[in-house]
Amino acid sequence: MTERKRNMKARAVWYSLILSFILMVFPVISGIIVTVNNMDAPQRHWVQGAFMVASIAVPLGVLSIAKIQLSQIGFSKIKKGSMRTILYFIPIIAAKAGFFFFGFNHNMTAIVALAFFTAAIGLSEEIYFRGMILGRLVRYFSIKQAVLLSAALFAAVHASQAFSGEGIIIVMLTVVNALIFGMIASELVILTGSLIPVIIWHALYDFINWIVSVQGSLEIILIIVQSVIMITYGAYLWNKLPDKHSYASGA
Repeated sequence: MTERKRNMKARAVWYSLILSFILMVFPVISGIIVTVNNMDAPQRHWVQGAFMVASIAVPLGVLSIAKIQLSQIGFSKIKKGSMRTILYFIPIIAAKAGFFFFGFNHNMTAIVALAFFTAAIGLSEEIYFRGMILGRLVRYFSIKQAVLLSAALFAAVHASQAFSGEGIIIVMLTVVNALIFGMIASELVILTGSLIPVIIWHALYDFINWIVSVQGSLEIILIIVQSVIMITYGAYLWNKLPDKHSYASGA
């Protein structure tokens, strides 16, 4: 590897680290605000969702300065024939299907606030991690290296829950779940050439996690089943990844 290539790879990693840190700042600040003001759940979701929407200004600014179109970071149609390759998203639907049989534990006011919050998370995090970061990494690393790096950064950002007072077990489970999720999301974007389905999946995934009322041993069973499906699906998609990047990215 030439010195120039090493430098370009290093810059891509630093670019990714900086964007990850910038995104992490927004939920940390909003978390402090809602805690200091002792807000209830719906208020927290509105405020934190607003901060996540605001975070999108950073990547949009970068794209504007670099004269890069949204289509170049994945805001485009799904590639023809890719739906069969990814099994029509059936595994990720099946992974969450069991949770729907146990009802919701929120009123309508809370549901609307939560829907806004999770939609904001899905949109912002996917633009950052699977749009900007993955889009940059695949220019200087192999496809599989880029998938692993972007998923690792995604998991590391979610480790910030340790600063919110969560127990070490919860934090570890969150990080592992984020790593698996990040890998599958990256694989889906690579294979479909589109960020849009993953944004929708991310929002729905978080929404279901927050709103279902299942608890105790039944919840553990559902999480285990979900994890097995997700890991199996991730491994399947891993073997389908191309040798070269197949959607244009200018991030």
